[in-house]
Parts: sequence; C-alpha cells; structure tokens
Amino acid sequence: MPHLKHIITGAVLLCGIAAAAQPASEAAYARLVHERCPGADIVKVQRAAFDLLEVDYFCQGKKVELGIHDGKVVYEEREGTPAPEVMDRIRKKLDKQYPGWLLDETSLITANDSTFIKVEVVMDGVEHNLYYTTEGKKYDPRGLMASDGWSAKDLAAMMPPDEPYDLLRPDSSWTLPALLREVSGIAMAGPHSVYCVQDELGAVFEYDLQTDAITRVLRFTDVGDFEGVAAHDDRITVLRSDGKLFTLDRKSGALIGDRQLSVPSLNYEGLFALPDGSLLLASKEAPVVGHGDLRPIHLVKGDAVSVYRELNTSDVSATFAKQWPALAKGPVRFSPSAVAVHPHTGQLFVLSADERLLAIYGDSLERVTPLPAADFYKPEGLAFLPNGDLLISSEGDKKGLVPASILRFKWKGR
Repeated sequence: MPHLKHIITGAVLLCGIAAAAQPASEAAYARLVHERCPGADIVKVQRAAFDLLEVDYFCQGKKVELGIHDGKVVYEEREGTPAPEVMDRIRKKLDKQYPGWLLDETSLITANDSTFIKVEVVMDGVEHNLYYTTEGKKYDPRGLMASDGWSAKDLAAMMPPDEPYDLLRPDSSWTLPALLREVSGIAMAGPHSVYCVQDELGAVFEYDLQTDAITRVLRFTDVGDFEGVAAHDDRITVLRSDGKLFTLDRKSGALIGDRQLSVPSLNYEGLFALPDGSLLLASKEAPVVGHGDLRPIHLVKGDAVSVYRELNTSDVSATFAKQWPALAKGPVRFSPSAVAVHPHTGQLFVLSADERLLAIYGDSLERVTPLPAADFYKPEGLAFLPNGDLLISSEGDKKGLVPASILRFKWKGR
C-alpha cells in the first residue's frame, strides 16, 4: 500500500461537537433509528472514541450505520453504488494508484449535510478506505473534521514562548498503515525506527520512519487490550491494560515470559523503561480503593512493585486553568495514556488522550499543554529520541477517515 508523506488531520465527525454523555437507554438510540427507518432491525451498538455511539441496522434489506453524539445523528453510512459513469472514473483512479488491489465495497456517507463516497479496497488481507465526491473526484474528508475542544489557531494565540516543544508545528509526520490504526503505545527501536503496539493484537510492530513501512512483526499472544511497549537492552516489554507484562527477546522476537502484576488500578495504559531497566506503569484511572483524583504511576524493579508518583487530577485542572484561563470552562479530564522521562532534563511527561493534554512534571507539576484535535485525534503514545526530540502517536478513527499517525517535535533545548 502506498505510504503518504503527510498526515491527514482531523478529530471527530461534525463541526462543533462537544464531549458529552451518550443517551444511555436503548429507547433513546432506537427512537432515532426508527424515526429514519420504521421497522429497522438493529443488529449492533458500540461506543467509539469521544462518546460516539455507532448503531448498525438493516433498513429494507440494506445495512446502515448511524453515528450518534449527545443524542443527535452526526453521520449516516449506507450501502450504495454510484452511477456507472462515476464508478468508471473511480475505477480508473484505483487502477492507476492501487494496481492489484481488489475493490471490496462502496458506501455513501452523509455528514454535515454533505454526501461522499467511501470505497474499500483490499490486498493480502489489508483493507484501505478511499473517499470520492459523488462526481468521482478525490475527496478530502478534512472538511468535515473539527476540534471538539480547542483549535490550533486558538492555541497559537496563547502558547507560552518557553514551551519546550512547538506542539502546533511538527517537524516530521508519518501516516501509519491500516494495520496500526489503533496504535496505543510506542518506544524507540533504533535510530530511525519505533516499536508499536495496537489495542487488539498481541504483536509488536517495528515501523521504519525512513521507509514508512512495517519491517518486523513479533507475535507473542492472541488478542487482548495492549496499551504500552518499552525496550531496554535485549528485551521488549508489552503492557496489557490489566497490568500483565509480556517480555520478548528483542533479537528473535520469542516470548520469554509473562507476569501478572498485583496493582491497585484496573486500567493501565502507560509503560516506559528507565535507563536501569526498571519500568514505569501509569494508571489511566483511580485506584479501586483510594482517592478518586489520584492517578498512580508504579515502579517495577525486579520483583518489587512500588508507587513511583501519584498524579492528582485536581492539580492538573488548577494548573490548566491558571495557564490557559481563556480555555478553562471547568475541570479537565486527565486520564494518563502514555508516560516517558525526558533523556536530558529528567522531567516526567504524561499524555492524556482525554481532553488531549500533555502534562510535564519536575519536582511538581510544571505545565499542562492542550493539543489541537486537528493533529491529535487520540494521542496514546510517547517516545523520546536520544537528542531530546519528542514523538507522539495518535490512534485513528475506526471508519478510516482519520488515520493513525506519529508526529515528531524538535526539542528547543538542543
């Protein structure tokens, strides 16, 4: 599959959507479906990123998917075949740009009063989505994407000059292949490559930043919820969200062993290897027993597990309100999705996919920086290059409108 040199940016479907709870009852979403199609047969309901509810149903024998946010329909995707002359234009583009790929299916997506065509192509089990106008011209879905929190334009006007990284202007960007659409953690594998894990597959992927390609796949178990990866000396460690660690031989990829940690939280997403080989684990949620504002980071050293640091969500909200008063509408959500230690300053960097925040800690919390959704759809991975440059990875959306990405930011301190 061709690899793009730029990142298709975006955040959530429909401009102006604010984070809010979904209608909880079955009657709420069922009513929206049956208003559009009386007698519809609902077959699947699932929650996606940022409180988006996806409802699949059949209407008069045709499959339809609705995206519902805050009780409103924000997009509709249904089976559909373009007119023959439009399909001919699309096929000619596919033959030129994707030779050998099989056209699997087409559908029509309506969002924000605009309709466009989604074409799914397949090769060797890999799927890729392409988008076209109803006239068969190439379509860029970025026009339907917008931040549900703060825009890059808003942040640029308020960004402090002493920020260690210009997080509004990446120095390099990579669009990840569809296999890594749900990338959930990264770690440096070499001078020009990173290890990646994704939510649902027990494998480590080595991705070459120079060739824009996956060069190795180290499969170590079956499906699971894998959230972090770390590398040290001849070992690779993968974190499952329940606190189970898998250790692989870095050279052969063989599974050396696994270990279920006894930890007080139920959902861990951040993993980082310190220079001595010990590990940091960051909890996304509060401990089962303890203060609801705390997000513990544990230190795993040999057989010992101890508290490395406890992050307070109230501190994050207070610091955010102080540093970004024009954006503060109330407490911000802080759910650590990645953790890393700066190789030169020793500062602790903690990423939160919720609200898209980057918190930096010295002896105490130093700064909280919001990230624009146009570049960070769901940021869940952090890694540092030896020179201090920062990599941040983001998941893509499940529909393929927003691909997964890695962005590189130059450290101002070097």
